[in-house]
Amino acid sequence: MASRPVSHGFQGEKHPATSLILLLALAFAGAVIMGTLSAFIGFITLNRAGSLTGLEDLASATTHTGFLKILQAGFSIGMFILPPLLMEVFDKPRQRYLAFTTSVNPLLWPMVLGIMFFAGPLFEQAILLNERLQLPEALSGLENWMKAKEAEQERLTKLLLSDTSYWGMATSLIVVAVIAAIGEEFFFRGCLQRLLSRWFNNPHTGIWVTAVIFSAIHLQFYGFLPRMLMGALFGYLLLWGKNIWLPVLAHFINNATVALSAFFLLRRGRSFEEMDAGLQIPAYFYFISFVLTAVLLYQYHKTATAQNIRYNGETLD
Repeated sequence: MASRPVSHGFQGEKHPATSLILLLALAFAGAVIMGTLSAFIGFITLNRAGSLTGLEDLASATTHTGFLKILQAGFSIGMFILPPLLMEVFDKPRQRYLAFTTSVNPLLWPMVLGIMFFAGPLFEQAILLNERLQLPEALSGLENWMKAKEAEQERLTKLLLSDTSYWGMATSLIVVAVIAAIGEEFFFRGCLQRLLSRWFNNPHTGIWVTAVIFSAIHLQFYGFLPRMLMGALFGYLLLWGKNIWLPVLAHFINNATVALSAFFLLRRGRSFEEMDAGLQIPAYFYFISFVLTAVLLYQYHKTATAQNIRYNGETLD
Protein backbone atom coordinates (compact mmCIF):
# COMPACT_ATOMS: atom_id res chain seq x y z
CA MET A 1 0.00 0.00 0.00
CA ALA A 2 1.35 3.40 -0.92
CA SER A 3 1.98 5.74 2.00
CA ARG A 4 -0.11 8.89 2.26
CA PRO A 5 1.68 12.26 2.05
CA VAL A 6 2.16 14.14 5.30
CA SER A 7 0.27 17.43 5.49
CA HIS A 8 2.06 20.49 6.88
CA GLY A 9 -1.00 22.71 6.97
CA PHE A 10 -0.29 24.86 3.91
CA GLN A 11 -1.24 22.59 1.02
CA GLY A 12 -3.30 24.51 -1.48
CA GLU A 13 -2.37 27.88 -0.03
CA LYS A 14 0.65 30.13 0.10
CA HIS A 15 3.05 29.71 3.01
CA PRO A 16 3.00 32.73 5.39
CA ALA A 17 6.76 33.10 4.87
CA THR A 18 6.09 34.26 1.30
CA SER A 19 3.76 36.97 2.53
CA LEU A 20 6.24 37.89 5.27
CA ILE A 21 8.99 38.43 2.68
CA LEU A 22 6.64 40.68 0.70
CA LEU A 23 5.78 42.65 3.84
CA LEU A 24 9.45 43.18 4.71
CA ALA A 25 10.29 44.17 1.14
CA LEU A 26 7.50 46.74 1.11
CA ALA A 27 8.63 48.06 4.52
CA PHE A 28 12.24 48.45 3.35
CA ALA A 29 11.22 50.18 0.12
CA GLY A 30 8.76 52.42 1.95
CA ALA A 31 11.33 53.41 4.57
CA VAL A 32 13.93 54.34 1.94
CA ILE A 33 11.54 56.22 -0.35
CA MET A 34 9.52 58.05 2.30
CA GLY A 35 12.57 58.64 4.50
CA THR A 36 14.41 60.31 1.62
CA LEU A 37 11.34 62.30 0.58
CA SER A 38 10.60 63.49 4.12
CA ALA A 39 14.24 64.52 4.64
CA PHE A 40 14.04 66.60 1.45
CA ILE A 41 10.72 68.16 2.51
CA GLY A 42 12.07 68.86 5.98
CA PHE A 43 15.18 70.55 4.65
CA ILE A 44 13.22 72.70 2.19
CA THR A 45 10.74 73.68 4.92
CA LEU A 46 13.46 74.74 7.36
CA ASN A 47 15.40 76.50 4.61
CA ARG A 48 12.36 78.60 3.66
CA ALA A 49 11.69 79.37 7.31
CA GLY A 50 15.23 80.71 7.64
CA SER A 51 16.34 78.00 10.07
CA LEU A 52 18.96 76.84 7.57
CA THR A 53 21.09 78.85 5.17
CA GLY A 54 22.26 76.20 2.75
CA LEU A 55 23.24 72.61 2.14
CA GLU A 56 26.15 72.99 4.54
CA ASP A 57 23.62 73.18 7.39
CA LEU A 58 22.02 69.85 6.55
CA ALA A 59 23.96 68.08 9.31
CA SER A 60 22.67 70.56 11.90
CA ALA A 61 19.10 69.92 10.74
CA THR A 62 19.22 66.49 12.36
CA THR A 63 19.08 68.19 15.76
CA HIS A 64 16.21 70.48 14.79
CA THR A 65 12.91 69.40 16.36
CA GLY A 66 10.80 70.33 13.31
CA PHE A 67 13.08 68.47 10.92
CA LEU A 68 13.07 65.38 13.15
CA LYS A 69 9.28 65.36 13.33
CA ILE A 70 8.94 65.55 9.54
CA LEU A 71 11.57 62.82 9.13
CA GLN A 72 9.98 60.59 11.79
CA ALA A 73 6.50 61.03 10.29
CA GLY A 74 7.67 60.19 6.77
CA PHE A 75 9.70 57.20 7.92
CA SER A 76 6.80 55.81 9.97
CA ILE A 77 4.32 56.24 7.11
CA GLY A 78 6.67 54.59 4.63
CA MET A 79 7.73 51.68 6.82
CA PHE A 80 4.64 50.94 8.88
CA ILE A 81 1.47 52.40 7.32
CA LEU A 82 1.85 51.98 3.56
CA PRO A 83 3.12 48.34 3.56
CA PRO A 84 0.04 46.90 5.37
CA LEU A 85 -2.27 48.85 3.05
CA LEU A 86 -0.37 47.58 0.01
CA MET A 87 -0.36 44.02 1.36
CA GLU A 88 -4.12 43.83 0.93
CA VAL A 89 -3.63 44.78 -2.73
CA PHE A 90 -0.49 42.89 -3.74
CA ASP A 91 -0.63 39.77 -1.57
CA LYS A 92 -2.24 37.05 -3.68
CA PRO A 93 -4.53 35.34 -2.96
CA ARG A 94 -6.01 38.41 -1.31
CA GLN A 95 -5.69 38.41 2.48
CA ARG A 96 -7.69 40.47 4.97
CA TYR A 97 -5.07 41.99 7.25
CA LEU A 98 -6.67 45.22 8.48
CA ALA A 99 -10.10 44.66 9.96
CA PHE A 100 -11.36 48.21 9.56
CA THR A 101 -15.07 47.47 9.41
CA THR A 102 -15.55 44.56 11.80
CA SER A 103 -18.50 45.30 14.07
CA VAL A 104 -17.43 46.39 17.58
CA ASN A 105 -19.57 46.45 20.69
CA PRO A 106 -19.53 50.13 21.83
CA LEU A 107 -18.67 48.98 25.37
CA LEU A 108 -15.23 47.84 24.20
CA TRP A 109 -13.99 51.39 23.56
CA PRO A 110 -14.28 52.64 27.17
CA MET A 111 -12.93 49.26 28.33
CA VAL A 112 -9.77 49.87 26.31
CA LEU A 113 -9.45 53.27 27.98
CA GLY A 114 -9.91 51.69 31.43
CA ILE A 115 -7.46 48.88 30.73
CA MET A 116 -4.72 51.31 29.70
CA PHE A 117 -5.40 53.52 32.71
CA PHE A 118 -5.35 50.74 35.31
CA ALA A 119 -2.45 48.87 33.67
CA GLY A 120 -0.20 51.94 33.84
CA PRO A 121 1.30 51.15 37.29
CA LEU A 122 1.97 47.56 36.19
CA PHE A 123 3.96 48.77 33.19
CA GLU A 124 5.87 51.13 35.50
CA GLN A 125 6.78 48.16 37.71
CA ALA A 126 7.92 46.23 34.64
CA ILE A 127 10.17 49.16 33.70
CA LEU A 128 11.78 49.16 37.17
CA LEU A 129 12.28 45.39 37.02
CA ASN A 130 13.81 45.62 33.55
CA GLU A 131 16.23 48.36 34.67
CA ARG A 132 17.58 46.12 37.44
CA LEU A 133 18.55 43.37 35.04
CA GLN A 134 22.26 43.10 34.26
CA LEU A 135 24.06 40.89 31.79
CA PRO A 136 26.96 38.64 32.88
CA GLU A 137 30.47 40.11 32.79
CA ALA A 138 31.24 38.07 29.67
CA LEU A 139 28.58 40.05 27.82
CA SER A 140 29.73 43.47 28.99
CA GLY A 141 30.46 44.54 25.41
CA LEU A 142 26.89 43.75 24.39
CA GLU A 143 25.55 45.56 27.45
CA ASN A 144 27.60 48.69 26.63
CA TRP A 145 26.23 48.64 23.08
CA MET A 146 22.71 48.30 24.44
CA LYS A 147 23.27 51.26 26.78
CA ALA A 148 24.58 53.36 23.88
CA LYS A 149 21.50 52.53 21.77
CA GLU A 150 19.26 53.27 24.73
CA ALA A 151 20.89 56.69 25.19
CA GLU A 152 20.56 57.42 21.47
CA GLN A 153 16.85 56.59 21.44
CA GLU A 154 16.30 58.58 24.62
CA ARG A 155 17.99 61.62 23.05
CA LEU A 156 15.77 61.34 19.97
CA THR A 157 12.61 61.06 22.09
CA LYS A 158 13.57 64.12 24.15
CA LEU A 159 14.22 66.14 20.98
CA LEU A 160 10.84 65.14 19.53
CA LEU A 161 9.06 66.21 22.72
CA SER A 162 11.15 69.28 23.56
CA ASP A 163 8.95 71.92 21.87
CA THR A 164 6.84 73.55 24.60
CA SER A 165 4.63 75.63 22.29
CA TYR A 166 1.04 74.52 21.73
CA TRP A 167 1.84 74.02 18.05
CA GLY A 168 4.76 71.85 19.14
CA MET A 169 2.43 69.84 21.38
CA ALA A 170 -0.01 69.31 18.50
CA THR A 171 2.70 68.15 16.08
CA SER A 172 4.21 65.92 18.77
CA LEU A 173 0.85 64.23 19.28
CA ILE A 174 0.46 63.71 15.53
CA VAL A 175 3.93 62.18 15.10
CA VAL A 176 4.44 60.36 18.40
CA ALA A 177 0.85 59.29 19.12
CA VAL A 178 -1.35 59.29 16.00
CA ILE A 179 1.07 58.19 13.26
CA ALA A 180 3.03 55.85 15.53
CA ALA A 181 -0.09 54.17 16.91
CA ILE A 182 -1.69 53.66 13.50
CA GLY A 183 1.52 52.58 11.79
CA GLU A 184 2.84 50.18 14.40
CA GLU A 185 -0.53 48.54 14.97
CA PHE A 186 -1.19 48.18 11.23
CA PHE A 187 2.24 46.62 10.74
CA PHE A 188 2.76 44.52 13.87
CA ARG A 189 -0.74 43.49 14.89
CA GLY A 190 -2.51 43.83 11.55
CA CYS A 191 0.08 42.05 9.39
CA LEU A 192 2.92 40.45 11.33
CA GLN A 193 0.76 38.95 14.09
CA ARG A 194 -1.69 37.50 11.57
CA LEU A 195 1.12 36.00 9.47
CA LEU A 196 2.91 34.48 12.47
CA SER A 197 -0.36 33.15 13.88
CA ARG A 198 -0.97 31.36 10.56
CA TRP A 199 2.63 30.15 10.45
CA PHE A 200 2.55 28.65 13.97
CA ASN A 201 -1.12 27.73 13.63
CA ASN A 202 -1.59 29.25 17.07
CA PRO A 203 -2.81 32.83 17.72
CA HIS A 204 -1.21 33.00 21.17
CA THR A 205 2.24 32.09 19.83
CA GLY A 206 1.75 34.66 17.07
CA ILE A 207 0.87 37.34 19.64
CA TRP A 208 3.90 36.72 21.86
CA VAL A 209 6.46 36.33 19.06
CA THR A 210 5.15 39.55 17.53
CA ALA A 211 5.37 41.26 20.93
CA VAL A 212 9.03 40.23 21.26
CA ILE A 213 9.83 41.57 17.77
CA PHE A 214 7.81 44.73 18.43
CA SER A 215 9.83 45.43 21.58
CA ALA A 216 13.22 44.52 20.12
CA ILE A 217 12.84 46.73 17.04
CA HIS A 218 12.61 49.85 19.23
CA LEU A 219 16.23 49.30 20.34
CA GLN A 220 15.42 50.40 23.88
CA PHE A 221 16.60 47.32 25.70
CA TYR A 222 16.04 48.59 29.23
CA GLY A 223 12.41 49.02 28.32
CA PHE A 224 12.19 45.65 26.58
CA LEU A 225 10.01 43.88 29.16
CA PRO A 226 7.25 46.51 29.53
CA ARG A 227 7.09 47.10 25.77
CA MET A 228 6.83 43.35 25.14
CA LEU A 229 3.98 43.06 27.67
CA MET A 230 2.26 46.06 26.11
CA GLY A 231 2.64 44.52 22.65
CA ALA A 232 1.06 41.29 23.89
CA LEU A 233 -1.81 43.30 25.41
CA PHE A 234 -2.41 45.03 22.07
CA GLY A 235 -2.32 41.63 20.39
CA TYR A 236 -5.06 40.23 22.61
CA LEU A 237 -7.18 43.35 22.15
CA LEU A 238 -7.11 42.58 18.42
CA LEU A 239 -7.55 38.80 18.79
CA TRP A 240 -10.62 39.21 20.96
CA GLY A 241 -12.06 42.43 19.55
CA LYS A 242 -11.40 41.60 15.88
CA ASN A 243 -10.99 45.27 14.91
CA ILE A 244 -7.60 46.92 14.34
CA TRP A 245 -8.81 50.26 15.73
CA LEU A 246 -9.06 48.78 19.24
CA PRO A 247 -5.28 48.26 19.67
CA VAL A 248 -4.68 51.50 17.76
CA LEU A 249 -6.70 53.33 20.43
CA ALA A 250 -4.76 51.61 23.24
CA HIS A 251 -1.43 52.45 21.59
CA PHE A 252 -2.53 56.06 21.06
CA ILE A 253 -3.51 56.42 24.73
CA ASN A 254 -0.12 55.17 25.87
CA ASN A 255 1.92 57.40 23.55
CA ALA A 256 -0.29 60.46 24.00
CA THR A 257 0.02 60.16 27.79
CA VAL A 258 3.81 60.28 27.50
CA ALA A 259 3.75 63.22 25.07
CA LEU A 260 1.30 65.27 27.13
CA SER A 261 3.11 64.51 30.40
CA ALA A 262 6.37 65.72 28.89
CA PHE A 263 4.70 68.85 27.51
CA PHE A 264 3.12 69.95 30.78
CA LEU A 265 6.21 69.13 32.84
CA LEU A 266 8.47 71.13 30.51
CA ARG A 267 5.97 74.01 30.48
CA ARG A 268 6.28 74.12 34.26
CA GLY A 269 10.08 74.27 34.01
CA ARG A 270 10.66 70.69 35.08
CA SER A 271 12.91 68.13 33.37
CA PHE A 272 12.48 64.81 31.60
CA GLU A 273 14.31 63.18 34.51
CA GLU A 274 11.54 64.25 36.87
CA MET A 275 8.99 62.58 34.59
CA ASP A 276 11.09 59.40 34.54
CA ALA A 277 11.27 59.42 38.34
CA GLY A 278 7.48 59.11 38.53
CA LEU A 279 5.38 59.10 41.67
CA GLN A 280 5.88 57.14 44.87
CA ILE A 281 3.02 54.65 44.81
CA PRO A 282 2.16 52.40 47.79
CA ALA A 283 2.76 48.69 47.18
CA TYR A 284 -0.90 47.76 47.64
CA PHE A 285 -1.81 50.05 44.77
CA TYR A 286 -0.06 47.69 42.34
CA PHE A 287 -2.22 44.83 43.57
CA ILE A 288 -5.34 46.93 43.02
CA SER A 289 -4.03 47.87 39.57
CA PHE A 290 -3.50 44.20 38.71
CA VAL A 291 -6.97 43.17 39.90
CA LEU A 292 -8.78 45.97 38.06
CA THR A 293 -6.81 45.34 34.86
CA ALA A 294 -7.54 41.61 35.03
CA VAL A 295 -11.26 42.23 35.65
CA LEU A 296 -11.49 44.64 32.72
CA LEU A 297 -9.60 42.26 30.43
CA TYR A 298 -11.95 39.44 31.40
CA GLN A 299 -14.98 41.63 30.75
CA TYR A 300 -13.45 42.79 27.44
CA HIS A 301 -12.97 39.17 26.36
CA LYS A 302 -16.49 38.22 27.47
CA THR A 303 -18.11 41.18 25.71
CA ALA A 304 -16.08 40.69 22.53
CA THR A 305 -16.88 36.96 22.50
CA ALA A 306 -20.61 37.60 22.74
CA GLN A 307 -20.39 40.20 19.96
CA ASN A 308 -18.39 37.93 17.68
CA ILE A 309 -20.66 34.92 18.16
CA ARG A 310 -23.69 37.10 17.52
CA TYR A 311 -22.44 38.49 14.20
CA ASN A 312 -20.03 35.80 12.95
CA GLY A 313 -21.13 32.62 14.67
CA GLU A 314 -17.61 31.89 15.88
CA THR A 315 -15.49 32.09 19.01
CA LEU A 316 -12.31 34.09 19.38
CA ASP A 317 -9.62 31.64 20.50
